[in-house]
Order: sequence, then structure tokens, then C-alpha cells
Amino acid sequence: MIVERFPGVALLPDEDKRSLMADTPDDNPALAEFVEQRWQEYQQHPDRVSPWSDVKARVLASCA
Repeated sequence: MIVERFPGVALLPDEDKRSLMADTPDDNPALAEFVEQRWQEYQQHPDRVSPWSDVKARVLASCA
């Protein structure tokens, strides 16, 4: 399961969780490979990411 591998998913708002359900790695091998690659990148360089709240705030500010 995704939640077991990525516990942070459980902390997302329901709306964000629903958007993630559109295509799951179990349904799409290419997506599974992409998710695994991104997870490995995150594990190696956690300082290179921004929390969703920061990203969302930047996007919304750019639309204003």
C-alpha cells in the first residue's frame, strides 16, 4: 500500500488524497517506476523539496 510506504500521505487533506487516487502505481507500471525514482531522490536529498503547503501558497500567490 502507498500509505505504508509513504506515511505522509495519511496527513494530506481528503481532497488531495482523492486527486492521488486517479492513477495508482498498482495500475500503471511506468507510474510505479516514477514514484520509486522520486522516492529514492527524496530519501537522498530531503532538503531539495518543499512541503505542499508552501508549494500551494506559491502557486496561489502567482495567480493573484
